[in-house]
Amino acid sequence: MPRGTDDVVVGLDAELFAPGLLHELKQPLMGAEAALTLLERSLGSSLEAVEEWRMLRGQVARIAEIVSGYEELLRPQGSVPEPFEVGPVVGRSVELLAHRVRPLGPRFALALGPGRLAGFGRPTALVHAATNLLANALDAIEDAPGARVEVRVLEQGASAVEVRVSDEGAGVPSEARPRIFEARFTTKAPGKGTGLGLHIARSLMAQDGGRVYLVPEEDPARLPWAVTEFCVVVPASAGGGAP
Repeated sequence: MPRGTDDVVVGLDAELFAPGLLHELKQPLMGAEAALTLLERSLGSSLEAVEEWRMLRGQVARIAEIVSGYEELLRPQGSVPEPFEVGPVVGRSVELLAHRVRPLGPRFALALGPGRLAGFGRPTALVHAATNLLANALDAIEDAPGARVEVRVLEQGASAVEVRVSDEGAGVPSEARPRIFEARFTTKAPGKGTGLGLHIARSLMAQDGGRVYLVPEEDPARLPWAVTEFCVVVPASAGGGAP
């Protein structure tokens, strides 16, 4: 197992257990994806109008993204960093949580920034990180009627592209902020969080020179209404454009 990931999975047989579990998960996942494809062929485009179908499709896709993210964490040599357009990748993260985003209506906003902002790294890592941050933001506003969530893609000079996820929810307690990226640390109620999401998101982004951080209140680019704002920094593509 690569150094630095040993705190993600524990136990005497962790090196065998984690890849083995991913392998076992992929078998039923492939079956579920095949079954969904067959249903689409049989029933046609009318399925797209069924909310339960869209939710099912989204959840299977979400499982696939989770499996892919863990595989990259455990075996980063299996994929190669590349230039990619950041906006569509972030849009993919929003799609994976569409069943939770859609009910918010105008209380959710997605701003993909000017032009085709290009990053360099592994798109699957950004999908994993952005989806995790958005899921956390949606969790944070569950008990805050009228609260907003916004996802933005911003250009940070010529060196990086930022993905910012802001919410008007419960906030992160000040005493918890130094520990939020620790493995297995969570501020969520028992059964609602594993404490691995932020840790894995940061680890995945760091593999290619990116980072994830909690935006301080004095940051000039922070939304003024945001109670909590996280930022994913993606190194800019050297060529200045996506393929």
